[in-house]
Amino acid sequence: MNKVITAASLTTVTVILAGILLFSTDTQENGSIYRGNKPRKKKTQAERAFFSQQRVQYEYDMLKDGGTGIFPIGVMDRELAMARRIPVREQEQAGWLSPFADNTYQAAGPANFGGRTRAVAFDVRFGTAGNNVIIAGAVSGGLFRSTDGGSSWTKVTPDNEIHNVTAIAQDPRTGKQNIWYAGGGEPLGNSASPSAGGAFYLGNGLFKSTDNGATWQRVTSTFQGSLEVFDAAFDIVHKIVVNPVNGHVYVAGHRRLLRSTDEGVSFQEVFVGSQPAAADNGQMDVAVTSTGRVYLAVNGGFADQDLRGLWVSATGNANSWTRFAGGQTVNQDSIQGWRANSYNSSGAPTTAAKRIIIALAPSNNNILYAMYENGLSQEGTNGSPEADLFKFDFSNSTFTNLSSNMPNFPGQRDGIDPLALQGGYNMLLTVKPDNPNVVFVGGTNLYRSTNGFSNTTSTSWIGGYKYWGASATTFPVANYDNNHPDIHNLVFDPTNPNRALCATDGGLHITDNIMGTDSETLPVDWTMITGYQTTQYYHVNLEHRATGNQVNNFIGGMQDNGAYFRNGNVNDHVQAGSGDGGAAAIGKFINFSDYTLFVTSQLGTLVRLTPNAANAIEPSSGLTANPGGGEGEFVTYFSLDNDNPENLYYANFNRIFRTTNATTVTAGSGWTELTGVAAKTNANNPSGNDIGIRAIKLSHGPYTPSSTMYIGTTEGRIFRLNDPRNAAPATQPVEITPPAINTILNSARVCVGGIAINPNDDNEIMVVYTNYQVTVGGNTRRDFNIWITNNAKSGNPTWTMVEGNLTLPSIRSCAIVARKDATGNEFTEYYVGTSVGLYSSISIRDSLAANKSIVWKREGGRTLNYAVVTSLAYRPQDNVLLVGTHGNGMYFTTIPQPNYKPNVGTGVNDPVRNDKNFIRFSYPTITSNNLEYRVGNMFEVKELVIQVYNLNGQLLLKRTGGYQNGSIDVSRLSRGTYILTITSNDYKQQFVKKFLKN
Repeated sequence: MNKVITAASLTTVTVILAGILLFSTDTQENGSIYRGNKPRKKKTQAERAFFSQQRVQYEYDMLKDGGTGIFPIGVMDRELAMARRIPVREQEQAGWLSPFADNTYQAAGPANFGGRTRAVAFDVRFGTAGNNVIIAGAVSGGLFRSTDGGSSWTKVTPDNEIHNVTAIAQDPRTGKQNIWYAGGGEPLGNSASPSAGGAFYLGNGLFKSTDNGATWQRVTSTFQGSLEVFDAAFDIVHKIVVNPVNGHVYVAGHRRLLRSTDEGVSFQEVFVGSQPAAADNGQMDVAVTSTGRVYLAVNGGFADQDLRGLWVSATGNANSWTRFAGGQTVNQDSIQGWRANSYNSSGAPTTAAKRIIIALAPSNNNILYAMYENGLSQEGTNGSPEADLFKFDFSNSTFTNLSSNMPNFPGQRDGIDPLALQGGYNMLLTVKPDNPNVVFVGGTNLYRSTNGFSNTTSTSWIGGYKYWGASATTFPVANYDNNHPDIHNLVFDPTNPNRALCATDGGLHITDNIMGTDSETLPVDWTMITGYQTTQYYHVNLEHRATGNQVNNFIGGMQDNGAYFRNGNVNDHVQAGSGDGGAAAIGKFINFSDYTLFVTSQLGTLVRLTPNAANAIEPSSGLTANPGGGEGEFVTYFSLDNDNPENLYYANFNRIFRTTNATTVTAGSGWTELTGVAAKTNANNPSGNDIGIRAIKLSHGPYTPSSTMYIGTTEGRIFRLNDPRNAAPATQPVEITPPAINTILNSARVCVGGIAINPNDDNEIMVVYTNYQVTVGGNTRRDFNIWITNNAKSGNPTWTMVEGNLTLPSIRSCAIVARKDATGNEFTEYYVGTSVGLYSSISIRDSLAANKSIVWKREGGRTLNYAVVTSLAYRPQDNVLLVGTHGNGMYFTTIPQPNYKPNVGTGVNDPVRNDKNFIRFSYPTITSNNLEYRVGNMFEVKELVIQVYNLNGQLLLKRTGGYQNGSIDVSRLSRGTYILTITSNDYKQQFVKKFLKN
């Protein structure tokens, strides 16, 4: 879970996105998805700023108090406390109705790349005495540890804590090297203040490990303020370093340098401005030499103008600091050419942020490099590098201005080259451990100079976007091979200074030769670090195919990384779209030569992907435009009818466009607007952009005139459109909003997060709301987030609020699962994805009828933990439930004993059981080793599925075989009673028998 700051004003936010690009230059290859051959366009700074505002607005509308429009202070602390009290679902727990044990959740990737990462470090003992430990921190994914040099990873974030890490550090002293510190908080862009709403991911104090990163605990003294609001220095931790001489821990918090002299037990401020920690423009950086000398960089837009610049202290004590760059005398800075301080056009100081970062040369601590935002723009034909670089040599008290040699390659491209910092979002400066003249700088790209940027001729472009060479006549936009744009960190193997790890918006990347010169366009060879599951999903989906033919093909849209496709059981996903991904769907996937996929990116783009074709198919005219560009909300939403995949419904704010030919529709033809939807969902402004559609759910099963569409909006209303494929365009849906919600909506708004339909009865639906609370008439309510009805198709549905013990979280997604127990009894399970994990309850209607309390239990134990579950996708044919998280990728589970009988009468019938013509018998009834079975005379059966369950319904053994006599080895089962099932592959016949294992 991540802290989200109050956003009273969103116009100044400059959150920078990793790659706001639609088409790639890829060609169709075996095992790849064709994404088109149009040149991709990197967005301008103004466009990126607008996208940032839209993304924050999208998230904020989900969470704010629906009545006051203000984020509820303290609610995230309370929801975590509530989540800790709710028990994890497990077998036969007292008071739990389920006849089944906990579902088993499996990671589904992406494993071949990660999400946004700022923090990574090799253990200082790496490569010695069998030590291969690496610690990494994902901005919204948590702490990860590898003990095998990055080949595999374990999430080690403490249970019950936020998953936000942006800084880590190890105590380098002999005998203390098992001690690590970690902190969170990312100011995305120029502002981190509550008034500007700029900081999206906030930390909540420090964590500490004393067993070399295997486990972590809170540093109690640093947990200050509220989770939701930026109100403490430890909410944003820019850097952590440990003094190698005395172990003092320095934390460059926002507007504060804090120090602990007792290994984190307590912290004191040693450099502080006059304004609160949460004031604007407080980025800092800190470095400590091998002898304990401390250097500090203070943002050039720091509100206390007399504190801007670079400082040094021999002790790190308060009031011991001397500035050596950045001071002012009559509006001139203290050293020639220094442009890190902010001024307006008339020369007066301003508080416009100018981030400064510093790096010591490890092999010569007398040399310090400083890099800062210079206020220039790299856009346009006359664009300039957006950073300056200075070198300070304290052995002779000299400095060198290297700014004129900052990266500026032939073939200018907005957002890419010259050096682009994206408002200070991505800035890197580091020095090779064994050579003070090999210096690396990063922005959207990674660059290397072998002479300390003393000229421009020894600089190589080695990561981020791909450089096409000085002789290239065009400059297409494509990622550097096995690397990713937006560079945040570069660290070196302690035993091999040529081996380095790079942290980017696409995870982690490693090279064995950072000094490589293989070619002009790709000098350094990178390898993606895999198994580091940290991506941030908005929506996930899975393929629906005929019963008996299921495969776990998944797809989803992610923040920063676009859309990716998972083929079968391979967790290495294949890219299917760029930009910030949204809704996605699989029309079909036979193989990489026969597929139809649908992917989206921000603000309205919908693309159909087929072999050798990538076509933007959203309607080309008639859409409501977003005032800043594009059509629709930031996260583009559509719904493909998974069981009838020619039917697709595209949302444009409160409008829905329909096609019944999804495989052939074009942007110019094949779409019909369902005008009655807009007229009903936004009667006062049908073509407006003040209401959005966030949920569209369709009846399961082959389409019939009784099929139904349910719609949920950002205003909080629920609508039903009957026979949506055939409905006349002007047909208005029926509003079926729960009456209690309607009462709220008289003076407030709440946002629908998801709708679920019972796969066997589309009269039963569940609706969830994302807002934490709503204040109406001075009264604050939190009891409105989960609703259910079993007569949704009636003229006046009866709704029941079923939050039960799940009263505080933001509810983002939901699913209704139809299943049976091991003896064939039918029941229904309900799942909700929340801001603090995944939860389930069973047979809610039965509980309501019996006047019993609704009990929710947490799913997934330590596998899912308290991850933000943004999206759920469910396939009733085999009860596969796909879980999309914002920060930890995908997971899935196969829930036992599916019971799919859709209400339209086209589902698979229950099998005939224990027909002796199918299976004559099995023996013995009591066994220690093997069970034998004998087939009958149904030789048309092609395949048998043999399974063994325990009495709790857990599948313990499974295999397939031909229609012939056989045996199954049960010797490894513990003593007890079990159930053997033998089922035909067409599910028409089934043999069931209990047996005793002694």
